[in-house]
Amino acid sequence: MFNFLGRRRCKCASRNLIYNLVNYDIAKKLIEDSNNILIDVRTKREYDIMHILNAVNIPVDNLKMCEEEYKHKNAIIIYCSSGIRTKEAIYILNSLGYTNIYIWEYGSLSNFPYKDMIKM
Repeated sequence: MFNFLGRRRCKCASRNLIYNLVNYDIAKKLIEDSNNILIDVRTKREYDIMHILNAVNIPVDNLKMCEEEYKHKNAIIIYCSSGIRTKEAIYILNSLGYTNIYIWEYGSLSNFPYKDMIKM
């Protein structure tokens, strides 16, 4: 899946993915900064059940429509339920020219530690 060896700039050999792996504290700071965008790539139904505060819901299948929309953002933080769609989202965003992508471990909501930032 992902290569989590603590490097800040990572490439996945199978797809040459470019993203920045950050720890949870840095992810929290990135999420709280209005110059960044947090994207939940799960379905609308999943998002409506639970999501991280301030997240924008763009299902992974709709990401290709964001070609220019977030170019002005300093960082794009993405997540899904388990990390599988996060990996696909990184691939799509990279193909659109985005390299300012940030994730925490697996880009997964299931292991996000700041439960006070989750809206149900």
